[in-house]
Amino acid sequence: MVRNRPYGAFPWVLPRALHTRAENARDGYGETVDLAALDVQLCERFFIDHYAPGNALVTLTGAFDPAAAERVVRRHFEPLPGRPFVTAPDDFEPAPREDRQLSVTDPHAGLPAVAIGYRMPDPMTERADYLAHLVLAALLGQGRHALLRRGPAAPKGVASLSVGCGLFGLPLDTRGPDLLTLFAVYGGGGERAAGTGDSARVTDALDTALTTLAENEVDAGLLRATTARWAAGALRELGDPGTRAQLLGLREMLFGEAELTERLPELVRDEVTGEQVSRAAARLRSSHRAVVRFVPRAAATATGAGTGTATATASARREAAV
Repeated sequence: MVRNRPYGAFPWVLPRALHTRAENARDGYGETVDLAALDVQLCERFFIDHYAPGNALVTLTGAFDPAAAERVVRRHFEPLPGRPFVTAPDDFEPAPREDRQLSVTDPHAGLPAVAIGYRMPDPMTERADYLAHLVLAALLGQGRHALLRRGPAAPKGVASLSVGCGLFGLPLDTRGPDLLTLFAVYGGGGERAAGTGDSARVTDALDTALTTLAENEVDAGLLRATTARWAAGALRELGDPGTRAQLLGLREMLFGEAELTERLPELVRDEVTGEQVSRAAARLRSSHRAVVRFVPRAAATATGAGTGTATATASARREAAV
């Protein structure tokens, strides 16, 4: 379902390129060969290690009486015996010391594409800088006035483009290294589709936009409109009780701050400044990144490219199996 669709390796190919520790580099689905090797004993061991009351969190949303809800929760969960459980590992790792450039043959893609990923600031220790990257991503690729969608900085020949923070566009969904990602599908065909010209136009346009934002503070009106639109979108998400429960529980489990879910729209709208966004753009402009080209199989066959072929460093070649 995931890999049997166009560009199914996105976004997981980016953390695989930018990270070296297994808990940061592996995708969220698992390899079929590993899943096939599972047996009942391994599943039981995993359950015992991780599914203990001390490692669980109950989140309730909706119109209910808190005292009545607490009685229900206690009735169902208090009888469960406590036991030791495995805590989450420290998933910190240094930022990459070189750019990674990979080429992946995609048998289902009709058009070539490029994915670009950057490591973001630590949301625990650099919260303000992290929030500035959320606004930076919105300025680059979200909304009709985004720099990479219209105007002189917009790359030519792009069929679709998205820029966001978090692997699925959801900020603050991981305690460890988070990513700002760009994904663009561009036109082309034949040998041209397997070349680097179109993807270079996307990366060059991104670099130009980052330089512009780094050297010139964002227009106050544009910043105000962008942060207001971002906050409105986040508030709309909270209107769904299921999403609200998921986000409250997620931020409590990861950061010990369930209230961050409620405060995030206000923090982005009212506290991110143009100077912080310029600093975020300068940080990305000078950071090492992963650039992954998705090549349709027909174009790869014509040029002799193979699946997961690296186009740059030896370390990148080791990361290219997707």
